[in-house]
Amino acid sequence: MDVLITGGTGFIGKQLVKRLGSAFVVTRNVERARQSHWPQNTTLLAWNDQSRPLQLPAEVRPSAVVNLMGESVAGQRWTDAFKRRLRESRIEGTRQLIAGLRASGCLPRVFVSASAVGYYGHRGDEELAETAGPGSDFLAQLAVDWEAVTQPLIAEGVRVVWLRIGIVLGRDGGALAQMLPIFRWGLGGRLGSGRQWFPWIHEQDVVGLIHWALQTEAIAGPVNAVAPGCVTNQEFTTALGRQLRRPTILPAPRFGLKLALGEFADSLLASQRVIPNVAVRGGYVFRYPELAEALAEILPR
Repeated sequence: MDVLITGGTGFIGKQLVKRLGSAFVVTRNVERARQSHWPQNTTLLAWNDQSRPLQLPAEVRPSAVVNLMGESVAGQRWTDAFKRRLRESRIEGTRQLIAGLRASGCLPRVFVSASAVGYYGHRGDEELAETAGPGSDFLAQLAVDWEAVTQPLIAEGVRVVWLRIGIVLGRDGGALAQMLPIFRWGLGGRLGSGRQWFPWIHEQDVVGLIHWALQTEAIAGPVNAVAPGCVTNQEFTTALGRQLRRPTILPAPRFGLKLALGEFADSLLASQRVIPNVAVRGGYVFRYPELAEALAEILPR
């Protein structure tokens, strides 16, 4: 299977390329990407302007596409300009990716596209399988529109999979990279009440689910990329403090988060009890289904 990956130089993308052993990796900056270590059969493809269709060399005819493009939602306040960038990096970028594939005359057999558990919005204690409807906030609408861009491919005979990815835990990036400095200083604590559900997943299981979705012909549509062992924010905070052997007694109150982060704080306080029904029923075996063993692998004492 010849796989083309957008976002392949990112946190998850690099791990996926290592798992596959070969891939066409689309990047804005080929020279910078060459500084990383890649498997021998990796081909780097330049795409400098995502407002224009991707142009594929004549010899590149991927049978599968993994679309991981999109600017991170974390790290700054959500101004109107930043929210436009979030939409453009996902929706317009994906639209131009598909336009380029069509122009090349080579639509893939399968198109696995990242989405997010933000699709569901704030839902309290409701269990959210893939059949649950969307929320109504900004992140929910972003995910809905992102998935909608790829829907026309279905009528063209492409098997489309939307991975609704939870909070990814790993050694070299993702949510933990931002949390660890605070927790290692003993300044970590729950967010708000701590009762909100925290849909996490180990980085190796994100990669595993992508690989599984590429190979499993029966899988199409939404797939919740979260671990079966969903926990609350308080439970996550306690488990992380225990693994680091640090206290977790300094909560971040709701009003403080709102004051510091604005609208982004709402996403941190949203409760999403997401369950991976499609993956479990489809036979995917999670390497790290429970939080304690996931943290132990990522943060060995």
